Amino acid sequence: MAEAGRSLRVFYLALGAIAVVGIGLIVHAATGGKGAPIVMAECGGPPLDNVPPQGVVAGPDSAPVHITEYGDFECPSCARFAIITMPDVLRRLVPTGKLRWEWLDFPLQQHQNSPLAHITAECAARQGKFWDMEYALYDHQDDWFADANPERKFLDYARAAGLEVDSLKVCMDQRRTWPQIEANRCSGEKLAISGTPTFFVNGRELSGTPAYDDLARIVDSISAAPAAAPRPSGKR
Repeated sequence: MAEAGRSLRVFYLALGAIAVVGIGLIVHAATGGKGAPIVMAECGGPPLDNVPPQGVVAGPDSAPVHITEYGDFECPSCARFAIITMPDVLRRLVPTGKLRWEWLDFPLQQHQNSPLAHITAECAARQGKFWDMEYALYDHQDDWFADANPERKFLDYARAAGLEVDSLKVCMDQRRTWPQIEANRCSGEKLAISGTPTFFVNGRELSGTPAYDDLARIVDSISAAPAAAPRPSGKR
């Protein structure tokens, strides 16, 4: 009788081990074996993982004009702005010292590959290459947005942009930048953002997606007005 009970316990232990391995294989298959699943958390309450929102910045904190952009890497309008307008912003407006541009993550729930694209771009930011990676992701958006496993393409873009790919891949696989992305996204939700791109000029929401000439006029107009203290925020 005791022998039968012992055999039964061994059977159930073995069954449990098989179940654990099976679940592990399912998760591994669902993520391509590339890392933990990417799940968007509910926003509200204190900052997630005690990480405050902090965008990627171009331009000095002392600039009289602070523009904040919330973007999503699968958003076609974001891609058009990044490809057509943003290079001129970085090349012509930011060097004047009149503009501080801050880009914040706002991946949309319905975009399946956007979370990994945001992780990739934020990992690139750790190598000082965010703007290069941002442009590459948007420029190739049609190639990867419906890909079942876009990581290989992301690494190819990173390699072409001059990033150190091995350390980038480790950052991506370990989801190291996801807490920052979630903090940025939740800051946008608190502002009732519902779509991308969304822009704020010195804290006030800008209607529509501006062309370069619109932005140049805004910067010149505000810069010519009496100086006001800029809002403090983090810089990366």
